[in-house]
Amino acid sequence: MIGGITQTVSPSGDTTTDTTNIQDAMNACTTVGTAAAHAVYVQLQPGSYTITPIVMRSYVYLLIPAGVVVNASTNASAYQISGSGTCGGIASSSTGCVPLISAGNNGQKAASFTGIIGSRVVGIMGGTIDGHGWDVITGPTAPSPAMTWWQVATQANASGKKQICPRLIEFDQGQNILLRDITLQDSPYFHVVLSQCSYVTATDITIHTPSSLAPAGSGTAYNTDGIDPISSSYISITNSHITDGDDNIAITAASKGASHDITIQNNHFGPGHGISIGSGTNAGVYNVYVKDAFFNGTDNGMRLKSDDSEGGEVQHIFYDTICMKGINTGSKSSKNGAIAFDTQYSSSTGTLYPYYHDIHLHDVYSDTDSATISGKAWDNVRLNGAGSPATEPISNISFYNVNFNESKTATVANIDTTSIYLYSNSVNLNIPGVSVTPAPATDPYFNESANPNIVGFCQQQNP
Repeated sequence: MIGGITQTVSPSGDTTTDTTNIQDAMNACTTVGTAAAHAVYVQLQPGSYTITPIVMRSYVYLLIPAGVVVNASTNASAYQISGSGTCGGIASSSTGCVPLISAGNNGQKAASFTGIIGSRVVGIMGGTIDGHGWDVITGPTAPSPAMTWWQVATQANASGKKQICPRLIEFDQGQNILLRDITLQDSPYFHVVLSQCSYVTATDITIHTPSSLAPAGSGTAYNTDGIDPISSSYISITNSHITDGDDNIAITAASKGASHDITIQNNHFGPGHGISIGSGTNAGVYNVYVKDAFFNGTDNGMRLKSDDSEGGEVQHIFYDTICMKGINTGSKSSKNGAIAFDTQYSSSTGTLYPYYHDIHLHDVYSDTDSATISGKAWDNVRLNGAGSPATEPISNISFYNVNFNESKTATVANIDTTSIYLYSNSVNLNIPGVSVTPAPATDPYFNESANPNIVGFCQQQNP
């Protein structure tokens, strides 16, 4: 221990030694940090490390500075959860692998006042955690014939089953967690999962999957979500760049409790499925604030998705200053779009009915040039409240200064047209059955006036 503050670890060139050295340092540091109730750092010295799963500890921050690469082992047996599906396999359940870096799951204690950072100084970008999703799975339980993690995912997707692959980072039931100034790439499965966590800050994160390291033919990075708050609260995701093979951000709330008070601000999103709420929402999602979001080439911009098997109440969702370009030009799916609120995301049935209400959009622009994609623009607007007859209509939705560069008519089903407010300062947007409402000087849901130059602003910020 150096000055009671930092313990350093150097790369060894051996997977077992690297893993043991990092874990032993964190185990020693948590004792010091917990006793003093202050942060202690395990700092990795420059170089390349390869590790099998490690467990985060309270009051310990893993410091991965510039010049450090932490590589995930490709040995599937190192991730195996006893009594579960084979890690690296395909089944009806995705359970079977522990995450590469985690706390609070698989019998491990939850960790608080902890995190992974790139630098002691905010804003100085650190090193990389590489999940090697494109790499061939090794070890005694590896699939035969040989496959990469992503080839497993590709095969699972084609067969209607689920991949059993390790997540990169997962915190369960933790508080006061910080993720800052690091790059995450090429995860075999989700990049960051926050389950039943509170007071989490994720800032200045770069998620880039697939990266330039991924060779052709290594499979498709299915289900490589960026950041997933699950039944979590008081979450801040800011100043980050996220490109991946599924939802850039996905907020869910199934049986473990509601997700609420989540701020997503000043982020850039490349290819991926956009910012999603759902599909599991049966415990409720509320108080979500998305501001200064820049989408370029995502399949969706703002998406709510659920169905009668796992739906619930989604309310008080606010989108402010949203810039979108090239939406849905990759997948060209009729279910995707710039604004996609869908209570019938799948055909699954049940009695957990979605209910979307009190959702407000302020200063939005979507620029998708139909001339470049076979004469049809794909940045759709979907307000699909269809489903069981018991499904409540989508209601109290406002569009204030929401603009498209080409004329757009929303696809609608089961909406309460009397409480859908399409204000007159919106451009090129028509919602069937909804009359245009004169725009007040100030948006009643944001207490702000419209940005008269939202189009120019978006074109400058999201070229």
